[in-house]
Parts: sequence; structure tokens; C-alpha cells
Amino acid sequence: MTNYLDNIKNEKFEVRLAKTPAEIVAAQKLRYEIFFEEDGATPSEQVLKEKRDFDEFDEYCDHLIAIDRTCGDNPEDYVIGTYRLLRKDGAKKLGKWYSSAEFDVEKFFDYDGEVLELGRACVHKDFRTKIVMQMLWNGLAAYMFDYEIKLMFGCGSFLGTNVDEHKEELSYLYYNHVAEGNLEINAKTKDAVPYPVIPREEIDEKRAFVKLPTMIKGYLRVGCKVSKSIFVDWSFNTFDVCIIFETKNLKQSYFDHYEKQMKGC
Repeated sequence: MTNYLDNIKNEKFEVRLAKTPAEIVAAQKLRYEIFFEEDGATPSEQVLKEKRDFDEFDEYCDHLIAIDRTCGDNPEDYVIGTYRLLRKDGAKKLGKWYSSAEFDVEKFFDYDGEVLELGRACVHKDFRTKIVMQMLWNGLAAYMFDYEIKLMFGCGSFLGTNVDEHKEELSYLYYNHVAEGNLEINAKTKDAVPYPVIPREEIDEKRAFVKLPTMIKGYLRVGCKVSKSIFVDWSFNTFDVCIIFETKNLKQSYFDHYEKQMKGC
């Protein structure tokens, strides 16, 4: 296995996998701060008591973290961003993907090649800068190369639960980016809803793209597709589309940009 993840650093920031239980706890506390305190998700009694976002999946995941290297030795001070990464072996041990509660992703167990589920992505509000976001993306790319990931998927979230407030951007997704064929994914259970589609000629595509959440815009830029329907996550105060992309279909510009970034590290 290659070790591209050893190279994502500069004088101030570093992106790597969490190495200690304390770093994982720090990532969970950051997730709690953002998802529950900032975004208004509803915590379970235990999550509220401990003020950290955790569940049964954490034990089976790798935790990608962004670090402020100037903030001392306490992980709760220096962990400023995180991504939770679940590969196929971990999901098989659990018997499910995290997204299985929302989307019909079970077929990815049978996908030919390594599969990675992305989740719990967040960055501290004081560090949502281009450089930190770029380094997290570089870390994700490094992980993809290190583990020879062939397919990645996960939830892309809009804050709030009213899909009708986002008709233009959701219509843009529906007309341009819905996955088809063997990658077609639908939301499930009573919380699945269709896209609130408006006529195509009424969409200003540039404006619609700009209004999308930052993470979803990033996924679209590298060539991802989205689910055919939407899941409303009432407990997390969001609604989600499933993001799906085969790495063989990632835009060449992404690989060229990544290689350029790596040479500069």
C-alpha cells in the first residue's frame, strides 16, 4: 500500500488519520458542536450527556482529521475538521452501511472492488477556509489512492427539512446529476420524498450551483452523481441526497490537480 496520507501538511495544518482514542473523541466532540449545537440536530440522551457525536459505526471506521499544528498538544484544541471513512470490510462486520437507514445502498456490498462510505464531514466554523477544505479533499484523495478505492458514496446534506425552499438547486441536480443504471439509488422509508422539480427553462444553472451546499458543490466538481430521490432526516435537521461516484469516472482535472497539490507538499 502507498502512503500518500503522510504528505498532507504545511507549516500550520496537517491532514491525516486519527492515531489515538483521544483524537477520535476530539473529532466526535467537534461533530457534536457542529451538528447538534450549530445545526440544531436532536441528540440522543447519551450523546447529549457526553456532548460528543458517537454511534456503533465509529469503531469500524477510519477517522480523517484536520489539525491546527499551532494549537498545542490537546486533541480537543488541535482537531479542527474530520471525515468518517467506512470501508467494505467494516460495513460487512456491522452488517450494514451507515446510509442503509436512508438509501438502498446494500448492493454496494457486491460491488467489484473496494468501496468507501463517506460520512460525518465537518470543519470548525473558525477554519472553514479554502486551504483547510482543500487539504481535507487532498486527504480524502490520498486515502482513495492508498486503499485503491473504486467507488465512494455518502450523504450530501442540506440544512433544514423543507425541500421546497430549494427547488431551483434540487431541480438542477435532478436534471443534470442523477445516477442511472447500476448506480441508481433511491431513498427509502416514509421519509423519502421526490425532487421538487420546476421546468428546466426556469432554472438559472449557474445560480443554482452557487446555492448548493459547499460539500455537494465539491463532489459535483469531481464528477459525482446523486440519488434519484431525497431523504428527510428529521433528527439531524437536514435533508439528504446520496452522493455516488466511481473513481474511474472522476474527471481527469481532479487527478491532475491532486498530483500538482501533492508535489507541492
